[in-house]
Amino acid sequence: MVTSSQVKSLAASLGFDACGITGAGPIPEAEEKLRRWIQEGRHGEMKYLEDFDSRAKRFWENFPEAKSIIVVGVNYYSKKDTRHCEEPATTLGGRRSNLSTEIASASLGTLPRNDNPTGRVARYAWGRDYHQVVGRRLEEFREKLNEAAGRPVRAEICVDTKPLLERSLAQKAGLGFIGKQSQLLHPQLGPWLFLAELVTDLELEPDIPYIGSCGSCRICIDECPTQAIQPQGGIDARRCIAYLTIEHKGEIDPGLRPLIGDWVFGCDICLQVCPYASKGKETSWSDLKAESGFGPRLDLAELVRIPSNRAYERKFEGTAITRARRKQLIRNIEIVKENLAGENFSETD
Repeated sequence: MVTSSQVKSLAASLGFDACGITGAGPIPEAEEKLRRWIQEGRHGEMKYLEDFDSRAKRFWENFPEAKSIIVVGVNYYSKKDTRHCEEPATTLGGRRSNLSTEIASASLGTLPRNDNPTGRVARYAWGRDYHQVVGRRLEEFREKLNEAAGRPVRAEICVDTKPLLERSLAQKAGLGFIGKQSQLLHPQLGPWLFLAELVTDLELEPDIPYIGSCGSCRICIDECPTQAIQPQGGIDARRCIAYLTIEHKGEIDPGLRPLIGDWVFGCDICLQVCPYASKGKETSWSDLKAESGFGPRLDLAELVRIPSNRAYERKFEGTAITRARRKQLIRNIEIVKENLAGENFSETD
């Protein structure tokens, strides 16, 4: 019989930075919160979320013997890109006095100018596509579970593509709490965690849910340039820079364009300014580091010269950058160029 402690030891041996266990099945309270969010239209154009209930129902109907969910976390924080320069430090103790000029520029609407303009990339997309990287490691995990159990274990691999509310599962499995900016905040690793699951037919002892909150802290709310984080917590995707630069297919509201700053793919501001971000430790997963992908910045002129959609896909194959289509990236480039040259932005050292 496989025990929960064995499962966690296996997870650690495979390099997973966090592991917790919870019971299989829906989470009614979290699912109702998702329904309300969608009904209010705050999901924007992410239509795939609208059939979450039906997809979740099919998932559980097709896996009636599911008993436990193993939730793992992968630390993807990487501070350096040795090909360029050290990334700016994150906040400490909830104060902005330690923010570098570059982070402050993105938050306050002042951007550095140079002769070779670049656009900023969210940290999660610096290296290889985590769906593939983590998915392969979970396949190894499943094989080890088979060996430990002495039988074929049914274990469904889930890496952000199945109808599971991953952050709620992670909180239920004791890995942290969901912050006002909707990210899971791990007590030792902060917000820099990829979450993934193995839904299994193993009977495992569950962990105690993590109890925590942001309290009166509202730094992420105050520092979000587009005011996408609601005062009561939660994101309005329609105003979120990450959503606008990746998920949104059409033109971007002229009133929001200047607020995007130099973000050409995604945004990290609400993570960077969070006091928990100071807990970031260098990832041990080499595939997630900048050296394995395209790093924290993309050369705008080089991007514009990509001749076709096929060439674009070949260039960024195996990275998260392909989540945005070439047409979207070109749109983002135009916005970043406007912002770098615009009157709303002043030069910084």
